[in-house]
Amino acid sequence: MVNRAKPGEGAVGKRVQVVMGYTVGVAAMLLAFWSCPAGAGALQWATVFMIGFFLYGPQMLIGLCGAELVGPAAVGASEGFLGYVAYLGAANAGAPLAHVVREMGWTAYFVTLLTACGLALALLVPMRNLPSHVQQVTGEM
Repeated sequence: MVNRAKPGEGAVGKRVQVVMGYTVGVAAMLLAFWSCPAGAGALQWATVFMIGFFLYGPQMLIGLCGAELVGPAAVGASEGFLGYVAYLGAANAGAPLAHVVREMGWTAYFVTLLTACGLALALLVPMRNLPSHVQQVTGEM
């Protein structure tokens, strides 16, 4: 990724673009799962599998992006902070989504998840061409 980054495009930005692609994949698979007929067990299984596939990419790459954005002295703190936010989000995701399903139904659940995908994309767009710390220091931006 670093060797193929064009001038003005950082390696972190390339990873963020990959994360954005995975996020679009999650949204597409959520739409596919939402439209699956109740009797299509194999299709439901395949779409849930693909949702998991598309969720793993950002989970792996976000930590790497965070580590590359900061200097060597701050990598541990960066990874700790990102891990804390990730675990906090995972620990607290169930109750609000269960409330959405109970109070408003499954349509609202899928709309909520698709909205979260859109929000994630909106937050990632400004970071799509970020240079890494090394690129910032050496001026390879």
